[in-house]
Amino acid sequence: METNTIGPPSNHMEFDKAYSSLSHWMWTDTRIPSELKRLIETNKPQTSLELGCGLGRFSKFMANQKIQATGVDYSTVAIEKANKRVANERNKPTYLVGDVTNLEILSEPFDVSFDIGCFHCLNKEAQQNYVKEVYRLLKPGATHLIWALDESPSNMKLTPEYISDIFSNNFQLQKSQRSRRRVVFVASHWYWLIRK
Repeated sequence: METNTIGPPSNHMEFDKAYSSLSHWMWTDTRIPSELKRLIETNKPQTSLELGCGLGRFSKFMANQKIQATGVDYSTVAIEKANKRVANERNKPTYLVGDVTNLEILSEPFDVSFDIGCFHCLNKEAQQNYVKEVYRLLKPGATHLIWALDESPSNMKLTPEYISDIFSNNFQLQKSQRSRRRVVFVASHWYWLIRK
């Protein structure tokens, strides 16, 4: 199966294959988003959780801010590469292989969590499980930041109304903002969700 050139792959094997080659650069962004910097400035977290961390660039940034950072991805190849990239760092994030819809490997309540390009890869049932896990792993009143495509790789429409609705039992959508952050400029949004 061919990898989507705009969005990320759609299954575990495709992600491992993409991270083993250079094809992930079609949908990987190396810039640290200003939204992530604002998450730190606004919340002053001591701990952070990144869902779908890939090569771990954003969790590495968090660790460099002296935040106890944890990144989770279900690609073993990505996590191996992420760990190699920080092997000589003083402030290292913790990288774990895990499924964002079932993170039984984690129990710590985190001060903030974020996801830059993972949520839109999930089907609706997986998204519902993801919401439950983020709720379980965040402290009350904590912020979960998401960047997601407006149309998922599987052609699911993701709108502020959809995000608000799927998170509504456990989170309040505080803010949504249009974005065109990737090299391939596709419609997307940032979402700030507050855990109830």
